[in-house]
Amino acid sequence: MTPSRLFLDHLEESPSVPTLMTLATVGTDGYPRTRTVMVSGVGEDGRVCFHTDARSQKVRDLAACPKASLTVLSAEGAWQVTVIGDVVPDTRAGERTAFTRRSRYLQLLAWLNDADLAAKPAEERHRLWAEFDHAHPDLAEQAPPETWTGFAVVPREYLFWSADAAGPSRRVRYTRTTTDSHWTQEVLPG
Repeated sequence: MTPSRLFLDHLEESPSVPTLMTLATVGTDGYPRTRTVMVSGVGEDGRVCFHTDARSQKVRDLAACPKASLTVLSAEGAWQVTVIGDVVPDTRAGERTAFTRRSRYLQLLAWLNDADLAAKPAEERHRLWAEFDHAHPDLAEQAPPETWTGFAVVPREYLFWSADAAGPSRRVRYTRTTTDSHWTQEVLPG
């Protein structure tokens, strides 16, 4: 079984819950930055997609250094998967699909979440949010805002960790050895 299939199997254990991941990038100052983002999808080839605001720090980080690490932790903490790889832009069609699958709240956030709104007092933010929400009942049917962008992490390494209530935890690392789908496997202490 390929590591991408193992990862997909883990994610499919709880398909009704949006999967969150911790995404790590490296800033232009050389320091790592982490944040939690939603997994938009995982392809059969193992690419992990996420979508965000094009004005965000993570997008600036990825423009300077298109490499990332991400970690998905199961809700109950029984397993985690870390993926390390190169980051490539998503297609506009992929961005559109991800936008339509987002909750109404996240669609509104994509349209409204900017520095100007963030600087306003809470009462004003809530008023503007409600006005926009009321004026745009069909956001899911519209194209996403121009500031909506997406990326895919193309795996070069997977690290699977699993807990074991009866004994030590276990780590298995898969590393891609060539540009095609050949992987080496290494079992590590938990």
